[in-house]
Amino acid sequence: MEQDYVTPSNKKISIEELRNDGSKQIVSSIDSFGGTIILLQVLEGKDNDEFLILKFLPDVPNDPTNDIRQEEVITIITSPNNLALPKVFACRDDFPLGLPHTNVTKDKRPVSLCIFEENFEELKHKWSGSYFLNAIKSWLELTARGELHKENQPLEPFVIGSKGIIVNPDDSFIKELPNGFYKTTGSNLGTPMHRLFISTSPVENGVVHQRIDNLYALGEIFKSKNIDLLALLKPKIIQLVDDGIRYKFLGDFWQGLLVLIVEIPILRDSVNSEPTLAGFKINATLGELSSIFGRTIIGLDKLMRVEENLSEGKLTPIEVEILSPHLSLNRTLAQTYSGIDAEFSEAKFTLVGLGALGSQFFMDLARNGFGIWNLIDKDILLPHNFIRHASTDIDNHLAENKAAAISKQANDLLNDYDFSKPFVANIYEVDKSIMQGSDIVIDMSTSIGVERYLANEIKGVRKLSAFLNPMGTDFVMLTEDVESYYPLDILEIQYYKELLTNPELSNHLDFESDGKIRYARGCRDITSKIPQENLSIFSGIASKAFKQNLNNKNAGLQIWRADESQGVTHRRFNVEDWEEKSISDWTIYINKNHFLATVSEFRTDKLPNETGGILIGAIDYHYKKIYIAHTILAPEDSIERPTLFIRGIKGVSEKLNQIQNITNDNLKYLGEWHSHPKNCGLGMSGDDKIQFAELLNEAKLNGQPAIMLILGDDNNFKIYIDNYEL
Repeated sequence: MEQDYVTPSNKKISIEELRNDGSKQIVSSIDSFGGTIILLQVLEGKDNDEFLILKFLPDVPNDPTNDIRQEEVITIITSPNNLALPKVFACRDDFPLGLPHTNVTKDKRPVSLCIFEENFEELKHKWSGSYFLNAIKSWLELTARGELHKENQPLEPFVIGSKGIIVNPDDSFIKELPNGFYKTTGSNLGTPMHRLFISTSPVENGVVHQRIDNLYALGEIFKSKNIDLLALLKPKIIQLVDDGIRYKFLGDFWQGLLVLIVEIPILRDSVNSEPTLAGFKINATLGELSSIFGRTIIGLDKLMRVEENLSEGKLTPIEVEILSPHLSLNRTLAQTYSGIDAEFSEAKFTLVGLGALGSQFFMDLARNGFGIWNLIDKDILLPHNFIRHASTDIDNHLAENKAAAISKQANDLLNDYDFSKPFVANIYEVDKSIMQGSDIVIDMSTSIGVERYLANEIKGVRKLSAFLNPMGTDFVMLTEDVESYYPLDILEIQYYKELLTNPELSNHLDFESDGKIRYARGCRDITSKIPQENLSIFSGIASKAFKQNLNNKNAGLQIWRADESQGVTHRRFNVEDWEEKSISDWTIYINKNHFLATVSEFRTDKLPNETGGILIGAIDYHYKKIYIAHTILAPEDSIERPTLFIRGIKGVSEKLNQIQNITNDNLKYLGEWHSHPKNCGLGMSGDDKIQFAELLNEAKLNGQPAIMLILGDDNNFKIYIDNYEL
């Protein structure tokens, strides 16, 4: 990721003058770190950016693997629009360069730290100032110990390009594709671009920190790794020139630009290395480069040796573009489709996410002309997508937008160019009226961020969300009722609760140790290892279940599981009721059928003694929502008396870990609940106030609100959040 640093003004800002929400959250969280993070000053930046300059005191060893020190000054830059993560820079003049998980910038310093692999849209529902500061502190501590980059994690790319190239090692020329991509080809028709391939000696793990934009800078970067790139490049260019003379190629050959593919082994340790590819488009013709390397072409059939000139002045004007290489696919995909009910052939649908599942689901319905469609997806088709994508036209659809490509395929199939319309954009950039004008919106993006956005901001239209579990063995469909009384986020939280309360689903969100594959070297270039046959099974189920849900006005939560004997098990869960409460700027949802019923029955069984337990649920910091879905009842070592309850700890840690593992960290500890005796009020006792003060301190450290629920007669309860009560 590229993040440039812009020097702030000298104008200081007091804490009271802070305007950006990110700044306020970060500053308000500093005290919870017990003096290990200190705010030095805040400066005003361009366009109302705010520069928070902090001193971090990370826990680093005396002899760290990387030069991270016990005091590090870090600058955090927040923006007023709250649409991106704050930028993080290490200010020390001799802060190490080339560390893993740092961003590319135009200048060497300050060093930009890559704190998260996920983007803001995927983090915003759990982002808080405390969460962010803790992540920075962890980055420093893990980097100091050399543990930030996990042993089972693919190594960092040598360089990161904003454009890409599809590489077939057998091709000698290059052709340009849409969306800033290139592809190797065997044809030299027209003015060709020449592909050259070289390999280097191994280099240490760590992305190149400084941006590369010319041939001299490229050579210097490799020279800093003890590799003479120009010396390796020279014989390749001379050989290409000699071939041009030998075969009497015409002028177009000499006007062709060069694309250099470099194989760079990256060291994992002192013995083992992993190969990686880097691509560089050199914006100079073969004729121009040949003279720089000591050859001048005369009359297209003769060579004259000239003095080699690899000076900075000669090489700097030659622009270089970094290309991220992707290995070419050598086989196509197969698709299986099922029949479609024509009853809703004129209904309007919006589909978000045209990936593996979304594209096959869409084409299942398109083959029978079912509906009128809006298709939303911002991603492009790369070689690995064709393993499971519904498009099989790899020659024409490669590097095309997914929505545009599959829309054209469906429209061509039906010879109806009004059947589907692609929106080549992020869903957050699409006019809401497009979705609100549909009969139903289908989310197959596999993104919690997208699902929460639809639930909270797209009103007046029914929504459905469908996805596979990480191993591709289970398919999940969440369907709102026609009035959206049960929105997607409520159904999502109940889905996690069902994983906890149904033992046969406890492994639903498990990952295989090698269940993900890096298809390129970028942080987010990850695809799942799921066989195509599973996608075929579940896309047919998805289209059939979708048709059935259109005729059913009720909300639904369903899970299908495919087993090794080709059988499929279907589970349909009763959608549960939730009680909604508002307190301060938070909205709280309490599960009535499971949580309240469980704790009320438990209270009754324990009377006349008080009892209690732990609140389990989720917090959406972006939309300010709290979901109380489940509980851990009082452990056996708890003290339960008529006017006293002290929760025990036996087995609690193990149960919390189990909950987080089963739900993939989507449900967690929220706070505490306890009961009051019969005919007693729900106000806090003196003991309650002491416990709540402890909850406040712990919650502040964890970056979440302190929550206490007091349960009384007839399922009545009162909730306390931070300093508010409901």
